[in-house]
Amino acid sequence: MTIEGGSRRWARLTTVGLLTLAALCATSLQHAMADRSDPNCYDKTPGGRIIYICGDNQPGEDGQDGDDGEGSGGTGGQPQCDLSLVKQYSETWCEGENACWANIPSAVYPTPDTWPEEPPTEDSVYIFKECLGPDGTIVYSDWSWHVPDQPSVEELARQAFGELAAPDFSLAFSPPEQSIIFVDTWWWADGPGEGEIIGSSALGVVAVGTPSHMDVDPGDGSGTMTCPFVTTESDDCSHTYNRASNDPGYTAQARLVYDVHFEQNGNPLDLPGLPDTLEGPWVEAVVPVVESQAVVVH
Repeated sequence: MTIEGGSRRWARLTTVGLLTLAALCATSLQHAMADRSDPNCYDKTPGGRIIYICGDNQPGEDGQDGDDGEGSGGTGGQPQCDLSLVKQYSETWCEGENACWANIPSAVYPTPDTWPEEPPTEDSVYIFKECLGPDGTIVYSDWSWHVPDQPSVEELARQAFGELAAPDFSLAFSPPEQSIIFVDTWWWADGPGEGEIIGSSALGVVAVGTPSHMDVDPGDGSGTMTCPFVTTESDDCSHTYNRASNDPGYTAQARLVYDVHFEQNGNPLDLPGLPDTLEGPWVEAVVPVVESQAVVVH
């Protein structure tokens, strides 16, 4: 869930009067929801409430957040603010030491002349957000656009990885048509290019595959061997059969392997924990292997 910026001052509707905005919080809700070090520390209940899941979510009796009494929330994995100040609301989170809440959508609206001209997306809704300092005073009150369920960069990267596919190819070998025992058989992938592959974009995030190597199983029980990424006939990937095959031949197979990285709008992304290798599907080829025949001339 992301709350876009776009701060606009408003006339308060309660009797509290005009308060000085001591700190104008332009931080987005996505950033606010994310613990300063771990975005996975927040979750959403079925009822729509944002909760902190990395530690005790209950504030201490002294009005602090229950970590070290200083409200820092640094090493204890605790909220950095006193969420009891906003416990009556369904959507709550910490922005530093400030406890924030939001009405999504807003229960009341500002005057039409203060509305933004256009929403960032078609499904955006106008929301009201308020943040309270440690002493309970209001330090921020504003309306802004909210884009519901906007995926994180990590989620987009996983979607982009799902759009990345190894190209089709045929498993080629030489000598053609049949191999001969004790003579090298060469292998290569016929069809794919030697350059990078790029998947479809997921809102600007793409997965890019760089050719790494080719796995080849000759089919004679010798096991899978790792070869260079070979796309033309050469001896870079070879195997010697030691015995002839039964009819119709050995069932050999190969697959292409790519190293994967991610980019967002052309810029590289460093996203630990995401897949870094793409293994294409196995492709088979039947290889007849025969013994060489000697001709005796008198």
